[in-house]
Amino acid sequence: MRRILLFLLIVRSVASLAQADSAKVPFSENGWHLSPHGTIRVLVLYAEVEYDKNPAKDPQPNGAGHWPKGQLPTWKDDVFDPFPSAAPTAMVTRYYHDISMGQYSVLGDHVDRLLVLKESEHPNIGQHTALSAAAVKEANKLGSLRTAHGLGIADFDLWRDGSKPGLPKVNLPDDPHSYDHVMVILRNSSLTHGQGSTDQGSSGKLFGFESDTQSRFGGMNALPFEILKHEFNHLLLGGNNFHCGGGNAAQFQSYFIPLQGGWSMMGAASSSLLTCNGWDRDRLGWRPAGSPHRLTVHAPDGRAINGDLDPMQGDTGVFLLRDFVTTGDVLRIKLPYLPDDEFPQWIWLENHQGWKNNGSPTDRFHYELEMACVAGIVPGIHALLQVDREQKRGDRIFSGDADYLRPLPAGGAHDIHLRGDTVNFKCLWPGPTQPYVVKDKFANPLTGHHDLELPVFDNNGDGSISRKENIVPRIEERNGQEIDAGLFFGHARQVFTPQGARKLGMGTNPSTANALTLVSAPGRDTYGGKKPNNRVVHLNGISVELLEQRADGAIAVRVRNNDTAIDQDVRWCADSIVLHPVAGAEGWSLRLMKGRRITLDRSLTPTRIDKPETVGGTTYFSDPTRLTVLPGARVRIDDRSELALVNGSELHLMPGSILDLAPTARLSADASSRIVVHGDARIKSSPKQVKKLRRKKRLVEI
Repeated sequence: MRRILLFLLIVRSVASLAQADSAKVPFSENGWHLSPHGTIRVLVLYAEVEYDKNPAKDPQPNGAGHWPKGQLPTWKDDVFDPFPSAAPTAMVTRYYHDISMGQYSVLGDHVDRLLVLKESEHPNIGQHTALSAAAVKEANKLGSLRTAHGLGIADFDLWRDGSKPGLPKVNLPDDPHSYDHVMVILRNSSLTHGQGSTDQGSSGKLFGFESDTQSRFGGMNALPFEILKHEFNHLLLGGNNFHCGGGNAAQFQSYFIPLQGGWSMMGAASSSLLTCNGWDRDRLGWRPAGSPHRLTVHAPDGRAINGDLDPMQGDTGVFLLRDFVTTGDVLRIKLPYLPDDEFPQWIWLENHQGWKNNGSPTDRFHYELEMACVAGIVPGIHALLQVDREQKRGDRIFSGDADYLRPLPAGGAHDIHLRGDTVNFKCLWPGPTQPYVVKDKFANPLTGHHDLELPVFDNNGDGSISRKENIVPRIEERNGQEIDAGLFFGHARQVFTPQGARKLGMGTNPSTANALTLVSAPGRDTYGGKKPNNRVVHLNGISVELLEQRADGAIAVRVRNNDTAIDQDVRWCADSIVLHPVAGAEGWSLRLMKGRRITLDRSLTPTRIDKPETVGGTTYFSDPTRLTVLPGARVRIDDRSELALVNGSELHLMPGSILDLAPTARLSADASSRIVVHGDARIKSSPKQVKKLRRKKRLVEI
């Protein structure tokens, strides 16, 4: 009896410590400045500016069909639902209902009059933050709060102000009352469409009460959904260093050289999908109801199991991914071999069945409803790479850099170049653009450019690369064919399907290898190209193969850790590539199957932002590729296959490694490349082939 009582006391002590810890230590699931759980109601003020001093400054003097001058916008009731319901209909309320799986309700109502802000009465009207204060002052002239649905101050004060970032938020009203969030949307201000901002605090008493948080947006062309949800999500997730998924900008310090697109709660005008991703949900604690796992996937028999995998520790097998938006199913795969003093990386896999199948209005490509030129979403798997940003508890949970998520589109990555001319694109807001050229022979899965990022070039010829020197990819010339389809904003070819691109692995494009990172701001390499950056690509035997899509949309995938057979031609480019001693296909760490070719080449896509090198008329912002085969690793090149080194590439066989070439396999190196055999490493090949390489000084033994 004493032992049982002692056990109960210990359990109670641990539980009380955990509660105290969650109350005092920042935790991402508590949100930054607003709670991502429960219900919040937003008060909206609609306004327009009367340019009575400078009429020429009016960006839209006559109004528009969706928002006539002097009136409330036609979509005034389509932003928020005023009251909770099991099936919300307003766009923003429905968005939060879907991404949180019903765990976060964002309601709202608006003052029932349009506020007219005269330029002569508000001298700072050209400043964005001054717009909120001007709207508050103008609203106060109405005398008292009157909303379209008859709500009062108590309806907009559901949360107590003052909680520190990451600490629990109190679901009680303030005393005196304070609006939880006041949002100003303007028809024709210095905030044109797609612009806005948010912050803590108040712009002054509104009908006698302050506000906890506030925001302001331009709605010149339509309901400003993209920027509205982006800025509101800052209050849940964190500051500008949380920009990602198509919501980043060139000036912010980021993990990758190019700006990344894709999808995220922090996505905005440059997103592909309009919904959230698995990282977002995990960060805020939006899990399937009743799930005991941080991330959930299903076994083939339908059992809910842990979706957070470490395949190198045996987390392999067949997994069933149901629709991500409606069920929350997700797979995350830890990438191996990265040192503890470098950024960790993971691959996320999500099954997006799309709006036509799951009914979620935002589970679609950004412009597929507006533009026939966009190949809309098809049911399948979408992949993302996570870099760093794993800490959810502690004082540093709101630190880190932007673009911590990098899409892995099924169309792969390539070295690209500008064609050199300017033409007019037609898909999505016609205008001039510089076409870029993509060729299959320049596939570059390890360091190349992909559809969902903004490629960068040294356009001004100053010998450095900046994210500000990007182009928005509009017209692609792929293998001689022009494609004008708004690829950067989402396209069907980016989706993995059982009938199309169905595999991620060592020899596919994209690859399951980790990515190179380079934390930088415009013109500044933060760590001088050193740790904690990932500057080595580690090949691994992890593969993900889509097996089938079931009638209900669920997709079965097989995850392996020993899939080292390469059955297609590959071109590998990276400053440093390492092959580890994986016990893969028939014991080989890498096996190139019959009739295939591996080419080690120098990346034409930048892997650094300065110190260019010109060789043979080509300027590189990269080092020559070096592949190191570690001790114990065994490489097999089958008959009629070739391992080719070009453009200064090097192959280093470390002591205890083996390169085994079948009788008709070929090992080649151009005059600028070499093969280095260290210690007792062995090349098993015809004596003639080895002798020829040695005579040409392309094989060195040390």
